[in-house]
Amino acid sequence: MLAWFVMTKIDLSPNRLLHVRNDLGLFNIINLTDCYDIVKPFFNFVCNNKSFNYRQLSIQSDQHICYQLYSKTKKLNLFSRIHNDLEPFKNRKILLKDIENISNSCVSCHHIQIIQNKLYIVPRSTASNYETRSRSIKLLIKHMMDTFSDIPDLDLFFDVGDVVELPKGFNDVLFNVPIFAFTKSNTKKIGLRPDAIVLMPCFTLWGWPEARAGRWSKVFQSILNASRQIDYEKRIPKLFWRGGDMWKRTWYINTAKQYRNTTDIAAMNWVRTIVDVSLSVSNTYATLEQHCNYKHLLHLEGNTYSSRLKYLLLCGSSVVYDPVERWEEYWYHLLKNGKNVIFVERINNEIAFNKTFQFLQNHENVTKEIGKQGQQLVQNYLNEHAVSCYWRNLLHEYTKLFEYKPTLHPNAIYIDDFILSNIP
Repeated sequence: MLAWFVMTKIDLSPNRLLHVRNDLGLFNIINLTDCYDIVKPFFNFVCNNKSFNYRQLSIQSDQHICYQLYSKTKKLNLFSRIHNDLEPFKNRKILLKDIENISNSCVSCHHIQIIQNKLYIVPRSTASNYETRSRSIKLLIKHMMDTFSDIPDLDLFFDVGDVVELPKGFNDVLFNVPIFAFTKSNTKKIGLRPDAIVLMPCFTLWGWPEARAGRWSKVFQSILNASRQIDYEKRIPKLFWRGGDMWKRTWYINTAKQYRNTTDIAAMNWVRTIVDVSLSVSNTYATLEQHCNYKHLLHLEGNTYSSRLKYLLLCGSSVVYDPVERWEEYWYHLLKNGKNVIFVERINNEIAFNKTFQFLQNHENVTKEIGKQGQQLVQNYLNEHAVSCYWRNLLHEYTKLFEYKPTLHPNAIYIDDFILSNIP
């Protein structure tokens, strides 16, 4: 069953089309928060009033609602990354021996199965369990499967590290089975070769309690609300950044001391515990919502990628991004320089850095529009519904590689039992 609808007209005719009342005209996903009487749970997107207009939404494969909302009707294609990532495997067919091979080769990987549209976890003592990342990915997949009931049987292996690191000698191997991960770089030679990796949604799209970011769906709305409290013109005209100090960021932190009138850039020292995160330099701390007080926000890579970019874009401020090593998440192909983000390559280049400031200060109308478009990008393509659609379509394309019929692992644990257990 695709969904349970309230206050809608559902046509159960053989062509399996859903006719949903919609008074919005051309559908815009960012109007979600303006709805009062809403259909649920798929996808809380139709406002109900006196209008009797209907939108026809097909749930057949090539006209699936996910494609209608996030691909065919948009100039930017959310799902093109899926095809690009799976391209190296299109002439490879996954056999049972390949599953056994990847299981032995990626000792840090987590193993999940979907059998008869039920999600199972295969416990592995060697799997990496840094923070709550692995549990968040499993819950993201469960969330998707609570909506969609058409996921084919599969075996899947994912890694939750900042870098996928296999035992010595395996990083240069293109296995028949891709490994799913958060990020990869086509320019940085570290860890598993990038064409062996398929990008999946980041764990923070479920939640990141260790960094006080909380549940994505709540912080998503909280940042949007904060952005609406202050007009762009009234925001502080400085380039703002907070984060941990590391080599990719040190130059900016030091250089900003010479630009105190136009920047507010400072490092924070994180002290992590199992249940909390404290800040040893508390006077520099700023909540994600407080970032929206600034016209311009700086985004810098971390050890590899930094998951902060989506939070910054939600503010509607113009985001300046230096992709030092070009680590990407699955949605970065939607970023367009000068449209929804400002790309710079300024590290160790103070002259170019100064030119960036001149642009920010002298083109407020342009930077305001860039901020608006960046915010809409996240609203459109990184809301929970779009994330579920990405998972659904990714798994459908992935299972086309299978030439064997997956069967339930003898140690597999059903997802509901897993959630109630203390298994990471």
